[in-house]
Amino acid sequence: MVFYCTHMSALLPSYRLTLRDQLPVLLRPLTPDDRERITDAFRRLSPESTYFRFWTSFRGANPTFIERLCADDNGQHRTWVLVIENNDDVPGVGGGSYWRSTEQPDSAEVSFTVGDEFQGQGAGTILLAVLWEDALAAGIRQFVAYVLDENHVMLTWWAGLGAAHVRQSHGGWELTLQLDESLLPDTSAANSLRLRLAFLRASTSDASELRTQRLTRR
Repeated sequence: MVFYCTHMSALLPSYRLTLRDQLPVLLRPLTPDDRERITDAFRRLSPESTYFRFWTSFRGANPTFIERLCADDNGQHRTWVLVIENNDDVPGVGGGSYWRSTEQPDSAEVSFTVGDEFQGQGAGTILLAVLWEDALAAGIRQFVAYVLDENHVMLTWWAGLGAAHVRQSHGGWELTLQLDESLLPDTSAANSLRLRLAFLRASTSDASELRTQRLTRR
C-alpha cells in the first residue's frame, strides 16, 4: 500500500508576469470552472500541436480527459494555466500538468500544451517552474515526460535542461528531469528556468512577509 502525504503548497493563488514579447499573463491553478475554456483551447490547436501533445491527429481533447484535468483527486495531479487577464476572446496561453506515479510516488509524469500563437515566448518554462515548485512541496523529486521523435523543439528543450533521454521501444523518448536546481546545466534553457524559479520564490516570499507585517500591526 502506498501512502501519500498531504501538504499546503507555498505557492500563491496566482502570479502576474509577462512572456518574452511582453504580453501580460496570469499564472494560476486550473479550476472546474475552466472546462469550457480548456475545451476551446484544445480545439484551437493546430494539427501538428495536437499530434505532438496527444500522439494522435484527432482535433480537440477527449471530454473524459478534460474531466480528469479539472477533477480533485486528493493531490495526485496538478494543473496550472497561463491566461491573458480580462481577455475572454482567447481561452488561454497554455497549461502544464503533473500526474504522480502510483508505483513511484516521488516521480510524476509531466506534460505541457501551449497555443500555437504563443509558442517560443517562454510559456513552457513558466509552467515548468510552477509545476517544479508545486511538485517539490508534494514530495515529488523527478519529472518524466514522453516526447515523439518528430518533436525536435521539445527534445532540444529537455536536453538543455539536462534531462536523461531513454529511447522507447514503441517509438519516442522517455525524458527524466531531477527536481534539483543544483543539477541544472549552464544552458539557455536551464538559466531561463532558474530565473522563473527565482521569480516565483521571491514573489511568494514577498507576499508572506507582507502578511506577517499586517498581522504584526494588528
